[in-house]
Amino acid sequence: MKSEFDICIIGAGMAGATIAAYLAPKGIRIALIDHCYKEKKRIVGELLQPGAVASLAQMGLGHLLDGFDAQPVDGYALIQGDEKTTVPYPPDCKGMGLHNGRFLQKIRASALLNNTVTQIHGKALQLLENDRHEIIGVSYRESITSQIKTIHAPLTITSDGFFSNFREHLSNNQKTVTSYFIGIILKDCEMPFPKHGHVFLSGPTPFICYPISNNEVRLLIDFPGEQLPRKQLLQDHLDTNVTPYMPACMRHSYEQALQEGGFKVMPNHYMAAKPIIRKGAVMLGDALNMRHPLTGGGLTAVFSDIQILSAHLLAMPDFGNTDLIHEKIEAYYRDRQHANANLNILANALYGVMSNDLLKTAVFKYLQCGGVNAQESIAILAGLNRNHYSLIKQFFFLAMFGAFDLIRENSLNITKASKILVDAFAIIKPLAKNELSFAAVVSGYFKK
Repeated sequence: MKSEFDICIIGAGMAGATIAAYLAPKGIRIALIDHCYKEKKRIVGELLQPGAVASLAQMGLGHLLDGFDAQPVDGYALIQGDEKTTVPYPPDCKGMGLHNGRFLQKIRASALLNNTVTQIHGKALQLLENDRHEIIGVSYRESITSQIKTIHAPLTITSDGFFSNFREHLSNNQKTVTSYFIGIILKDCEMPFPKHGHVFLSGPTPFICYPISNNEVRLLIDFPGEQLPRKQLLQDHLDTNVTPYMPACMRHSYEQALQEGGFKVMPNHYMAAKPIIRKGAVMLGDALNMRHPLTGGGLTAVFSDIQILSAHLLAMPDFGNTDLIHEKIEAYYRDRQHANANLNILANALYGVMSNDLLKTAVFKYLQCGGVNAQESIAILAGLNRNHYSLIKQFFFLAMFGAFDLIRENSLNITKASKILVDAFAIIKPLAKNELSFAAVVSGYFKK
């Protein structure tokens, strides 16, 4: 069927809007559909690791970080009790803290400046198929008229986020809730280390903060469990597990934020990518793959996906060859798994570590030592080192370091030392099984 579009993108969120902004100037005709183009208020996707910043620059979109008070981030600070340590990003690498909604509006505006992009206000309803069960477009309900209309395109990109309506047709993955984040904005807050992301390890569960504007700091507090916290449970959690461990320099801003209220609570998901490869459609962003947001790796993964998929699509002479599009989709799924495995494993492994007292202490001491191991670890977190062997090596170095440190303190700690090793293996094994093949780790070893 002849179509006026090359690509139909379902969802103008971070993934959909960014790939539109990148591909549209290349002359690719795009239908961008979303039910709402107003600014969104989200509490995650506000920290770009250096890997995400680098991806934007490589796509020629680095300028979109300018003009809305985004803040440079130089590295991480870890705080446990009275002890503090910092781990800087590699030289000449910076992250960015920002308001997700403001950033997204900049990306959308950039995409819509191109006359090759058609903005459609509507809710996508159903993927359209031909008699060979190939996807040829989507039906949608137009926002203004409520009429049901259709878009036809040789490729449909579903990027409608973690509550995707099309996941069941295009993937076999299972979404699990690992915990919840309570989001609070602290105004005029003095952090212990300016221009740093902070991880607070003193309490039973972690909480983190980072700057998102010149006078605002985002505080994210972990609430463990799969059930949404009720108001009283939430307040008890803050009183017991957060307030006593809040640094003195942040206390005033924190207490003021508590008085004002307005907390936002969101579930943290883990979902390995298990796509069903169908001709004419591909999944992008959180619709396909999610990890715990503790490490801020979400946008690194999204922008990496966009680069990989776009490289394959731009290598095509045109969009008339649907067999070639299918080959490019298969290649994208294969390449993205290798590129994003470290981000997925590290995010959920680190959350498991932060909820384990022995491993949590081991992390702090391990990074406090500095040196090559700390540098390699922060490069993995920053999304700059995608080598699988490096990740597995550092994780087990950390566990062994913690075990030997306990034995060095007291030879009677052999039971605790054994527990660290067992717990570390229990955390990493299912994640590595989901995300890696043995061949990938071996290949990483030889590349190293």
